[in-house]
Order: sequence, then structure tokens, then C-alpha cells
Amino acid sequence: MRFHAFVVLASLVLCLSLPLRAAESSVDPFAPYLTGRPPEILRDVPDNSPPPEGVSVRRVVFRSRENAEIFAVIVTPKTAGPHPGMLVLHGGGGSAEIDKAIAWGQRGYVAVAPDLPGIANPQKLTETKGRWNTMKYGEGRYVASPDATASLLFDAVLSAMQSLYLLRVQPDVDTKRIGVVGISWGGYMTTMVCGLAGDQVRAGFAIFGCGFYELTSQQPTLLKMPLEERERWLRDLDAGRRAPGIKAVFFTAGAANDFFFWPPAVQATLDAIPGTKNHLFAPNANHKVPLPGGTVFPKASSDPFVPTPFQPFPTPSGSKANWLAMEVPYFDYYLNGKGQPLPVVTVEKENNPLSARFDIASPRPIAKVEVYWSLPGDWMKRNWQALPISKLSDDRFEVSFPTEAAEGADWFVVASDDRPVTVSSDFMHIGKPAKTPEHPAP
Repeated sequence: MRFHAFVVLASLVLCLSLPLRAAESSVDPFAPYLTGRPPEILRDVPDNSPPPEGVSVRRVVFRSRENAEIFAVIVTPKTAGPHPGMLVLHGGGGSAEIDKAIAWGQRGYVAVAPDLPGIANPQKLTETKGRWNTMKYGEGRYVASPDATASLLFDAVLSAMQSLYLLRVQPDVDTKRIGVVGISWGGYMTTMVCGLAGDQVRAGFAIFGCGFYELTSQQPTLLKMPLEERERWLRDLDAGRRAPGIKAVFFTAGAANDFFFWPPAVQATLDAIPGTKNHLFAPNANHKVPLPGGTVFPKASSDPFVPTPFQPFPTPSGSKANWLAMEVPYFDYYLNGKGQPLPVVTVEKENNPLSARFDIASPRPIAKVEVYWSLPGDWMKRNWQALPISKLSDDRFEVSFPTEAAEGADWFVVASDDRPVTVSSDFMHIGKPAKTPEHPAP
């Protein structure tokens, strides 16, 4: 019943590309830059805003490569170290996530948040200077001629990797406790950075973003590229091809109706990661996670502020402090040794295609369990329906599917504990795998 993403992936790759010459396939354009050395800081950027509580904030511009200057913010707790480190990567159209870096700093992390040219909106880049300043947002990404360095995504990855090296040399940073978090294009970048950095990162958390772009809404864009250029782009700039290098524990938060990152691409990326990984799929959601521990935050209260581990200072709070609330217990466990691990859902193999059993290993009480299924169709338009579940024991469950699912259907488990955090099973399939649409919904 398991949807073997790589079977579909292999057939799509055969349609989308042909192998490059053997001599060319051994060249990695990032190799000269993966030195582990921090970038040269060119200048500090003055700021007259009131300093946030409990942290110091430094704004800098560093040299990425020739004719490329990158702005980044470095936030350091005023308490004694050593501290874990956090690299915060913004999404498409954004810029350096200063508020989120401050929130991580106030929790006791040294945080670095850079601009990511090629992903950022050029109009928001006041200090980040380079070829992207004369281009429109979105231009220059799907280019790999004469090689991948021609793509603005190459500059984005360099910015993120050099920011990681900058984070690792900050005073009082414990280099064995480094985390990376990002959303959307920043989730793609989180996967890329963790793949390129290997054991220099301890924990990664990608929200929506993943790899294997031929399984995403970007398939038509890739098909417009010349054959060898497309294969070169996929080989060097696709995060799925970098996923086997991930040494960090890794979490991916996906939306089952996402307009960009479809579930097969998320699952294929997870399958390519060799180590410890976990994930969730949010049913009937597009670029949001309206689940416990997700994009739902407590409403602002008129009562006097009470410090908590999640929010030790009054600002920033809610979505200004994090994309998902469950980022905090995830990183606190893996980087601070606090709390407990997230639940894990495991589906058993069954001979009956219309029946499934699954286990939930959880150190905390499970507050809610659901199984969602849908017939094939455009990912954005899918109707994910919940099914009744039979509880066989405290951690063991069974579900039966309707007869119309036998010809082909997708399904997954969603489980939330009492913290709250939410996880899912792998993306499962009944019957023949559905063909990925060549022309996605706009």
C-alpha cells in the first residue's frame, strides 16, 4: 500500500532528463565554497530602534562572492553560554527574519537570519547588493547555463551556507547544537543547507519546502528548459538530490493541498534522507498548518504578561516569533535536551488493500488521531475526508477504506499530542499510483 515515491520519481526523471556526460557529472559548483570558513564582514549596519530585552542585536553585511554583498542579523542572548545556534531562513518574497531571530535569541539561542537573494523580493533588499537588484522577483531561478552558478538560487544557497559558517564562529555557540529552520523557499533552502552541511547541523525543520521539483507545481517550468540544462539544474540545485547528505535529524511540515510543494515531492525528499526524520501533512490546507502546534497561536490577552519558555519576553510573539508553534519543543528537545521527542506514526503492511493498521509511539498522551483519504486529482483541489478509526490498544489503531478507494486513493494519518504537536504517517497509496498532472492548477 505504500506509495513508493521513487518509482514515480524515476519515471518522471526519465521523461524530464537524460544523463549528462560523465566528465560533467562529477563537477559540483558548490565545492569551492564549502570551506567551513566564515565570510568576510564588510561593515556593520547602524540601527536606532530600541534594543529588545535580553539579547544583543548586530546587523552586518558580508561578502558572499565577487560583486555580492549580503545583509544578516546576528542575535545573541545576554546570558552566559554556551548556547545552541539557529539559522533562520525566510520564504519567497521575504527578507531577513529579524523578529524570529530575536525570538530565538530570547529563548537562549544565538540566531542568524540572512537575506537570501534569488528568493527575497529585490525591493526589500536595502543592504544586500548584487546582480539581483536589477531583476524582477522570481527571475533568474530556473537557469543552469553554462552551469548552476548562473542561477540566482546559487547565490541564495551561498548566502545561507555562509550564514551557517558565520553562526558557527560566534562566541558562546556550541557547534554541536546547530539548528536550521525555514519556510516555503526557505524550507527548500533548509533541506539544501542540511544536505550540504552534513554533520555541521544537528536538527533541521523545513516548513512546506522540499526537493524533487519535478514532482511539484514547477514541473511545467522545468519542461521548458533545454534538456541538458534541466538535468544540470536538478542535479546541482534541487534539494531532493542533496537530501542523502543530511546528517541532521529532520522534520518536514507539509500541506496536502499545497500550491507549490505537492505530497509526492515531500515524501520523496523524506525517503531520500538516510537518518532520523519525521513529518506532518495538513489536510485541506494550502501553505498553512491549521493543526495543533501549527500556524494556530494563542490569541493576545489583555492580562499582564507572564513569561513562559515559549515566550520569555513580551515581543515578538505568535507568528512574528515562529512559523509553527511546534518548532519550539522540537528544537528544545534536539538542541537543548529539554522535553520529549515528537510522536512517530508507523503503518503496518496489510494484505487487504481496504484495511490498514498503524501504531503511534508517543511519550505524551495522544489527544487526537485521524485518517484522511482522497481520490486522485489536482493536489490543490483534493477533498481529504476523515474516516472512522478503531482503537485496538493505547497505541494501536485500525482503519477501513471505502470500496471506491480500491481503484486508487491516497491517505495518511494525523496524530496530535497534548503539548500540542502534530505528526503524520508516511504518504500512503492504495491501488495504482496516480499520474502526476503535467499541468497543475495555477
